[in-house]
Amino acid sequence: MLTSRARRKVRAARQSAHDRQQQREVVGAFLAAAREGHFGRLLELLHPEVEFTVHTPGGRFVTIGATEVAGRARVAGGAARGRAATVNGRPGVLAWNEDGTPMSLLAFTVADGRITGITAVVDPAELARLDLPGPVFR
Repeated sequence: MLTSRARRKVRAARQSAHDRQQQREVVGAFLAAAREGHFGRLLELLHPEVEFTVHTPGGRFVTIGATEVAGRARVAGGAARGRAATVNGRPGVLAWNEDGTPMSLLAFTVADGRITGITAVVDPAELARLDLPGPVFR
């Protein structure tokens, strides 16, 4: 019985690591397409029902669904340029302003090889409270 449980835990850990790697690859491809201006590829990587949630100044959350006026094009067009990061265990992106202050922190939800959700923190006060690494300018 103990051996069986141990095997299940090992399989689950391997699967989880594999899933995280696939999620990072999808987000990496999304960022590469954004940097290179491949708008069609951006749209391919976004699920048709993607939701973009923004944590705005004042502590409000605003969610833009893909079925609303903007749709996937708006979500893809708003892709931040920055550095890959891990946000609460999920693949993410951290971007800075030219003065070195954090501009945005994005966390991605990925399912079946497509981005199904993006949560963005853009509130300067909230970003200042987070323990974020310094800027990396290319």
